[in-house]
Amino acid sequence: MNKPHNSSKLSESELQGYKEYYKELKTVINTIPEEIASQSQPLITLHNRLELPSEFKLSTLSRCLTCRTSRLPNVTIANDNSSSDLKAFPSIVETNNLLDNHGLNIFGKNILMYHITRHMLLKYPRLPTIVLNEAIASYISQDSLSNIARSWGVEKEESAIVERYLRKEPIPLTLGKLRYFNNTLKKLDGIERLTKNGEFSENAALSLALRSIIGVLYTIQPNLAERFIDKHILSRKLDVSKLFMFEQPTRELAKLCEREGLQKPISKLTAESGRLSKAPVFIIGVFSGDEKLGEGFGSSLKEAKARAATDALLKWYCYEPVLQQGQKPVVDHGTVIV
Repeated sequence: MNKPHNSSKLSESELQGYKEYYKELKTVINTIPEEIASQSQPLITLHNRLELPSEFKLSTLSRCLTCRTSRLPNVTIANDNSSSDLKAFPSIVETNNLLDNHGLNIFGKNILMYHITRHMLLKYPRLPTIVLNEAIASYISQDSLSNIARSWGVEKEESAIVERYLRKEPIPLTLGKLRYFNNTLKKLDGIERLTKNGEFSENAALSLALRSIIGVLYTIQPNLAERFIDKHILSRKLDVSKLFMFEQPTRELAKLCEREGLQKPISKLTAESGRLSKAPVFIIGVFSGDEKLGEGFGSSLKEAKARAATDALLKWYCYEPVLQQGQKPVVDHGTVIV
């Protein structure tokens, strides 16, 4: 095991100063006074960048950045220069359960799930359930949310407290950084805590912070949370047509037309090129009566026919209604069973 960090070797006066610094830091983090939070430049910057309302206090924003995993106990490591054990200087301060983002995250997660689901159902009322779930997951997955939070410039607290003390870092600065189990020991001593769901990862902590902010906004005013979700999450482009994979498109299209009372779909060759060459191209349209449902091309008639049926199915499932005032919402009959 590697040697402990050099900052562990403090003089008696420095050690006493460190203890006082740690005690003050712990008091601030476990109370988060608004007057101290208002001195944190990272908090002020993040608050302004996200255009949060004045009712959203800086102390509450600091709480959104505090994950419950930051309460993990300190560990003990061996000192290579001595037979005695040396307690590692912590990088985090234990926070009481009333001032972390655990509850806010759960609330924000439910609000986010509801709003995204409602948006997708209104925009694409005919999406099959499996595709709908994938579309929702693409918006609210841990990786997606963490990338958004990272783009805001959220900083993570990864310095040991003794290092902050030695460089005389102002305590309010800590309040504006993401606090979670950031695994300082991984960098210093080759130790890393592994979990199955990655709850101690940076991505997990960033997504917790984002959902917590949504939860707080909803308590201030529900439409603020909705506008926030629209601006930062739903503004990202998602091509739902890429989420489909049809195994029997021609058969599924026939079943769909039968269910909807449409005439049986018929494939017709509309154009072709180089039938007898090495690279032929066939263009086929699929029709229900006189109405053209879809079109596809391919190097063979079979391939072009399948693509035409796929095009017709995508146009049905990815249909976006233009709802006018007084018009009833579109409700689909469900996924076609082949």
